[in-house]
Amino acid sequence: MAYTEIVITRFGDHLVSMLLKDGHPVEFQCVSEKNKVDIGNIYIGVVKNVVKNINGAFVEFDQDEIGFLSMRHRRYKAGDEVLVQIKKEATEEKRPMLSDQIELTGKYLVLTSDKLSVGISNKIHQKEKKQELKEMAEPLVTQEYGFILRTEAAKADKEDVLMEADQLSAKYHEIVSKRQYRKAPHLVDTNYDALEVLVHDIKPGSIDRIVTDQEEVGEQLKEKGYEVSLCSYMAGDIERRYRFRHYLSEVFKRKIFMKSGGFLYIEQTEAMAVIDVNTGKSIGKKNQEAHIKKINLEAAKEAARQIRLRNLSGIIMIDFIDMKSKDDEKELLQVMQHYLNGDSKKAVAVDITKLGIMEITRKKEKNPIFRQISIDILK
Repeated sequence: MAYTEIVITRFGDHLVSMLLKDGHPVEFQCVSEKNKVDIGNIYIGVVKNVVKNINGAFVEFDQDEIGFLSMRHRRYKAGDEVLVQIKKEATEEKRPMLSDQIELTGKYLVLTSDKLSVGISNKIHQKEKKQELKEMAEPLVTQEYGFILRTEAAKADKEDVLMEADQLSAKYHEIVSKRQYRKAPHLVDTNYDALEVLVHDIKPGSIDRIVTDQEEVGEQLKEKGYEVSLCSYMAGDIERRYRFRHYLSEVFKRKIFMKSGGFLYIEQTEAMAVIDVNTGKSIGKKNQEAHIKKINLEAAKEAARQIRLRNLSGIIMIDFIDMKSKDDEKELLQVMQHYLNGDSKKAVAVDITKLGIMEITRKKEKNPIFRQISIDILK
């Protein structure tokens, strides 16, 4: 089993954490101390205007803060007050994405008003355990909300899961009741834990240690049960030991070289991320197909790594080097999915088009890392 540690430091007004497995960075998380709009926050908002042709509404959820609400579940008109939750951060081009379907996240469960049923984490594979959890949770479902059982629920005592369900239910009713006597716009609940973000939602006992040069953060994590090693920020201990700045700066690079001599060219647009695979040099005619396959398989591994490191999400297109064999294409798709299965976010290698482009979807929440933090802070 891989040795897992998290390193946390500060760049300007950002706290940034790096998740390492056997010494290799696999994921970054960033928390801005200036950003007051956080994913998961719940507000009483007021509808400012409705745009029928896109079936949506613009809602003022905080003072002078406007977000977009899809009217997939309910119809609204200007002036209506609505309970909303932030689902996606704002980008340079788009406002924050809101939902009138509320989710409350616990250690074992997610309460959701979106689906009045029981859902099970895809990472729980044992059929017997899934059935056991489903039978336990079904009586908890009401006409207002259902539950999703998280991966940790499979290892937890039944009593602990049921206790958390009661706590989430009480919290949900408290939030809904506030809507009756609070004036919009108003922050109702902060369903966001910066520490959880910084530890990549990994629970104590599932990680070997955390290293940080931020004393207050370290003490808070110790109280939560993590094994924490404190070091000096002024002495630059983390940069000297982990080359943090070097690894973080890599997510800003468009060109990533591979051991074979090939390289990836990565471009992020508002609509999608595009990754182009290149041989980097002439490969000659001898064993050309075998060499192309080798480069593509290496590129699949590196692309999956870069997708997670950079937090690329939504639609991702990868232009691999053309292969003549359909069996090789099928194998490439399977290998890509294997690497994506190690991601902390749900990611699916959908197919390979007739033009040889692989289509991938990855769950979108926060912006890519290079939009959360400026490269100028790293200089």
